[in-house]
Amino acid sequence: MPGNPHTSVRSRQVAAALRELRERAGLSGAEVAKRMGMSPSKISRIETGNSGLQIEDVAALLGLYQVPAATRDELLDLVRRSEERGWWTRQPGLPQLWRSLIDFEAKATRIQNYEALVVPGLLQTAEYTRAIIQGVAPTVSEAELDNLVAARMARQTVLARSSAPQFFAVVDEGALRRPVGGPGVMHRQLHHLLGVAEQPHVTVRIVPVAAGAYAGLRGPFVILEFADEPALVFIENHGTGLFLEEEADLAAYRLALGTILHAALAPAATAELIAQIACELR
Repeated sequence: MPGNPHTSVRSRQVAAALRELRERAGLSGAEVAKRMGMSPSKISRIETGNSGLQIEDVAALLGLYQVPAATRDELLDLVRRSEERGWWTRQPGLPQLWRSLIDFEAKATRIQNYEALVVPGLLQTAEYTRAIIQGVAPTVSEAELDNLVAARMARQTVLARSSAPQFFAVVDEGALRRPVGGPGVMHRQLHHLLGVAEQPHVTVRIVPVAAGAYAGLRGPFVILEFADEPALVFIENHGTGLFLEEEADLAAYRLALGTILHAALAPAATAELIAQIACELR
């Protein structure tokens, strides 16, 4: 059944969380329906966002799944505010910020990512990711760093699935020339980028420094499109993640991407430039 086009991003997040909590509890939808006195179809509608969320239903499900109080309060607050459009979240740790994005990436049919300063997360090598995190969060422990790198690498499995989304990455040349982790790390990262770009569902285009000032200087963003749900825009800045879902916002970022592409090299010329920069790093 197609998703409700009016379902807010908060409702979609709660629906995804309820499905994950049920699976962690080792219960089937039919088992939950029987215990809750609901129909299996209602459980399915709740977990797919095709049914308006009622706070009493969500609270009962959270009780069945024995969800900790902090998580319960967080999800119920999202239900109370589910009619509000757009959603932002501020978290002290990167994994929490990534969690929401990972959930949406897993369901997306097309992901378009513009980056001005770094290689897109879905295309990073582990050592490049490690160097990036050490640079932006120098106080993390070695154990925390290992977990963060593992989380980023696990996120990339979305591109290895048989039903992988179309991934379109547009990157500023400056990101490829920034010596993250040193020449060796960058050399291997660039060759990884070339290899991934050969996959039929991945397109990489570079905006050359020679382009001068262009629309991408206003900052990075991700546009996520889905088969049966409205598209979203994701923006991350320091400790804040922002999801935009208003049509005006989506139109503005699609227009921005189109404008950026006018300044970008074609895929073949992009590959030549990446190879040239990699050669310079030897």
